Amino acid sequence: MIIERIDVILGKLKTNKMKKFKYLLVMLVAMAVTLSSCSDDDDYHEYHLEYIGAKSADVPDEFIFGRTYRIDITIDLPNSCYYFYNQYDYFYEGTSRLIYPIAHVDDGVPCTPNIRETTFSIPVQALQTEPYIFKFYQGEDENGQDVFLTIEVPVIQGLQKSLENIEKTEFN
Repeated sequence: MIIERIDVILGKLKTNKMKKFKYLLVMLVAMAVTLSSCSDDDDYHEYHLEYIGAKSADVPDEFIFGRTYRIDITIDLPNSCYYFYNQYDYFYEGTSRLIYPIAHVDDGVPCTPNIRETTFSIPVQALQTEPYIFKFYQGEDENGQDVFLTIEVPVIQGLQKSLENIEKTEFN
């Protein structure tokens, strides 16, 4: 009697496991068919990323040590196939900072020749006492060498700035 009961229980467990396995298998096949039939390859096109030259940069006249600043950089996108998604490379080279804006360029699609100007910001925290030398990529020269818009920004101590402001107000 006990053996018969164990056989019945084991049979039910096997049946339940098989039902769950079949259900899981059916769901996996359904998901695979659904996902593969919904791929939208019609909108896919080739693209590449390229450095785009900075037209101008708006930087403060000086940094106060420890403070964070936003530097605005303006670029021109040469045609309708160029897009800017706030991507840039930022390299350290001693006290210099090299900034290379990156454009997304669509390949194999018709482009219209409209130049679009766009501006983006990068954060800079003044954590060095030496002047910052910003080099904003502007393109390449005829020899293939990078050309930069170079701007130097001195760094002053916060106390020094406060004393200068006091002196200006006392003597004016």
